[in-house]
Amino acid sequence: MNTNINTGAGFEVALLAAGAIFAYGVWMGRRDLGFRAALGVLGASLWSLLPVGLWFLSAGGRSTPGGALPFLIGLSWVLSFALSFLPVYVAVNWLEVIRWETRPRE
Repeated sequence: MNTNINTGAGFEVALLAAGAIFAYGVWMGRRDLGFRAALGVLGASLWSLLPVGLWFLSAGGRSTPGGALPFLIGLSWVLSFALSFLPVYVAVNWLEVIRWETRPRE
């Protein structure tokens, strides 16, 4: 029996980015920053659920005037695609923070 769950590429990329930034934080000797970064990346991945609200709005039981349903579906697809890059952006930002905190001081 196949038990794979299709969660979408955005969430899988967010998990990969969270694990990579946590590993980088541990490697640089700042496990605390790595853990905070991983939580930030996973928190940013929750923003990908925002377009689901548009689906519920479009299927709210009342009719949408003037063909707004296709517009809302298209808008939710575009937002979902755009927000899938947000966890990677947050991970890169945390990468710079970890690099800044672990740089040699003079």
